[in-house]
Amino acid sequence: MMLAGAEIVESVSYKADTENAEVIAPGSSQDKAPGLAKLPTKDPVDMQFTNITCTVNLGINKGSKQILHGVNGRFRPKQLIAIMGPSGAGKSTLLDVISGYRITGVGGAIFINGRGRIMKRFKKMSCYIQQDDRIQGLLTVGENMSIAADLKLPTKLDKYEKGEVIEDILTNLGLYEHMNTRGAQLSGGQRKRLSIALELINNPLVMFLDEPTTGLDSSSCTQVVQLCRSLAHQGRTIVCTIHQPSASLFAFFDQVYVLAAGKCLYQGTTRNMVPYLEEAGIPCPIYHNPADYIIELACGEYGEDKIDVLTNKAENGKALQWFDNWESIATMEALRKQYPLSVMKEQDSGSSIEETSQSNQRSVLIKRGFLKAKRDPTMTHLRIMVNIVVGIMLGALFINAGNEGSRVFENYNLLFAILMHHMMSPMMLTILTFPSEMSILLKEHFNRWYSLGSYYISINVVDLPISIISCAIFSVIVYMMSAQPLEPGRFAMFFAISIYTVLVAQSFGLMVGAIFNVVNGTFLGPTLSVPMMMFAGFGVTLRDLPPYLYWGSYVSYLRYGLEGYIGAIYGLDRPTLECNEAKYCHYRYTRTFLKDIAMSPNNFWWDILALTVTLFVLRTAAFLLLKWKLSAVR
Repeated sequence: MMLAGAEIVESVSYKADTENAEVIAPGSSQDKAPGLAKLPTKDPVDMQFTNITCTVNLGINKGSKQILHGVNGRFRPKQLIAIMGPSGAGKSTLLDVISGYRITGVGGAIFINGRGRIMKRFKKMSCYIQQDDRIQGLLTVGENMSIAADLKLPTKLDKYEKGEVIEDILTNLGLYEHMNTRGAQLSGGQRKRLSIALELINNPLVMFLDEPTTGLDSSSCTQVVQLCRSLAHQGRTIVCTIHQPSASLFAFFDQVYVLAAGKCLYQGTTRNMVPYLEEAGIPCPIYHNPADYIIELACGEYGEDKIDVLTNKAENGKALQWFDNWESIATMEALRKQYPLSVMKEQDSGSSIEETSQSNQRSVLIKRGFLKAKRDPTMTHLRIMVNIVVGIMLGALFINAGNEGSRVFENYNLLFAILMHHMMSPMMLTILTFPSEMSILLKEHFNRWYSLGSYYISINVVDLPISIISCAIFSVIVYMMSAQPLEPGRFAMFFAISIYTVLVAQSFGLMVGAIFNVVNGTFLGPTLSVPMMMFAGFGVTLRDLPPYLYWGSYVSYLRYGLEGYIGAIYGLDRPTLECNEAKYCHYRYTRTFLKDIAMSPNNFWWDILALTVTLFVLRTAAFLLLKWKLSAVR
């Protein structure tokens, strides 16, 4: 009996000019997208995995759960391969394991061209494009591609040679007309194609895409899948997860791998699926989309026993007879003879896993950072504006308090308020913005764009001028309006303490932002800052702290900041203050005030040293926590 599912609807092939796309049958002689001019120069990759298991922890005292149950499979070269299954079947987990993105709780073996996978070598030939489009929204398409080219192509190529590569990719992906469009303004399909374009820069042999059609309309889905098909037939192995494709979209895949509850139900070509189901005694109903039907079976809609029948028939992924010409598929032994170890020697050349040197990575990332900072309304424009507004408000509230003997305590309150501003604003800004960078960092670092050290140095270098400028504007406004002593030395001391406090607070924000998301970070940041304020010496003097809590004053950077301010404003043997607004000024002589607050004006350089050590320790800790986070998510 002829089954309707055996005949799959034809669809639209992808072309750069999507508006004038022709209706072309998949697999026909005309189904040849233009393709990239730069073809892969290395031999295609044949992947095999055996007995893959994956176990995840559910949390403290909640045990663990096994996601994959000893699945096997073979991903042939020059193929577009779809991993299908219902939600929770383990599609993304399998893709994470095969790509090397997930390394914890994983068992089994993965072979590349017959030999055990070596991650350093494999990462040089592969890339992973996550489900969410992780691109720089503040940069244009052309700028995103130019940065990627500078990081992923050899530095010996000039800008014109790199430009040819970029032009070829964008033209074939239909993005050339959007060269000057910012990433945040692209449509969903355009963002997905840009994500693919960025990884095509260095021409990978293996590409992994997690749910590339999620959130796209049917036309954009067709464009993305046809693009992947065209790239695969040029010599790449492309593996993607897909939830439930239409019949026309299903036809574009060369191979399909179906999962249900972490087990393989079918592995083979798309056109062999219907005969496979008929032979298993579970035929696809007439006029039913085979892709929909196999998902319904995987969900258990026709009984859990059908899942067991298909799993046994597919031998959990070991059966290869549903491939085309499966008898001629090379064994692992034959592949090892075809790719001897002497060939592998060339691939292992070079000690660095990244494409370019550390110095080049830093210069490119710093260039990108300044370009983003120039356009970022939060990190730059709003930050400077807040410093101006708060500076004017504090200056107006404590106007002329710096030289008046009757307002010394008011001025003391002003110094602590300045310290709070320098602590909270940079810390909260970093906590709120840094987690948004984490997703992009995870993708780019895993795909070998740059090392973590180069990235961390670049964000510190880029932020330093912005911090200095905004802090200088604020300091000048407050210092002048509150009539602090107009001596260059005192202002230099005041500004030095201010910038140190800002940088230390940013380091604290980096630590929190590197570990926690925005919600948890905005709670924990201020909460963890409370002890710093308690032991700063404001309200409760250092002299009145109980002996068992005095250690807190040594770890509070606010204590060193406040003490440094006191040394800058009231130290250096400051002359007697004027007393114009009251008949009696108790603190007209600054030594009386310094005695009451139990702070020495001669510890300024010790305070600078303490803040320097604190800054170094927190920045190092932030880097180590960031490094831990990158490995922990995998």
